[in-house]
Amino acid sequence: MIIFLSELQKEHLSLLHPHSTQVLIDFCKLALDYLNNGANHKKYNIAAEKLDITVTAVQNMVHALVYLIVEACRLNLSESDFKSSMAIAGFSTEQQEVLAKLYNTKKTELSDALYLLQQKDPTYQDLAWRFEIQVASRNHDIDVKPVIAMDFMIMEAKNYGQHIETSNKIGLSKTKDARNMSEIYIDSSIQEAKAASHCQNIVSHVLLQCDLPNLQHLTNKLEQALKESKSQHVRKVQRSL
Repeated sequence: MIIFLSELQKEHLSLLHPHSTQVLIDFCKLALDYLNNGANHKKYNIAAEKLDITVTAVQNMVHALVYLIVEACRLNLSESDFKSSMAIAGFSTEQQEVLAKLYNTKKTELSDALYLLQQKDPTYQDLAWRFEIQVASRNHDIDVKPVIAMDFMIMEAKNYGQHIETSNKIGLSKTKDARNMSEIYIDSSIQEAKAASHCQNIVSHVLLQCDLPNLQHLTNKLEQALKESKSQHVRKVQRSL
């Protein structure tokens, strides 16, 4: 299995071919910085001045490198398959080793992030609760049992991927050649699909009744999860996403 690149991506990556291995290492660092912290235009300007190219060209090269790494993680390529893909992209043997090191460095982290993106778990929207007390029963005249009744409102998105695919097929059917489709039309169809997806969420209610000890246990677990969500590891994954 190999990575298939568009002609435009190959053109962006080809700008790295004539340069030394050190230049490629510097661009790998820019790609890592992009994955961890986002675009850094100050560093892009410095790289553009050193190589005497435009800032846009630097950005395109960084984006192409990031695409290579993310796509390789998505396909779960072995190191040999990854190097084969780099060879097809025109990189030398030395450059393939540098890129393979970058791939191995980020493979685990990006694979975990891509796995999370594929999940379509329900999301919490609202909570209604009611405090109930049982004061007596047939067997006991005095039997106070406090109970909390809760109604969780959960929202789950419909299959957004299928919606986009349908919208794209409609757009392609209106043109004789998909290559001539304007970028504006593609962007607008995606935005329309996103808007339609947000309007077509499935809302469900989950009823839950528990006593005070279980409610206290639930509260402790939620507070623990909230603390973990603020940890350095989780923030790093969020930046990568």
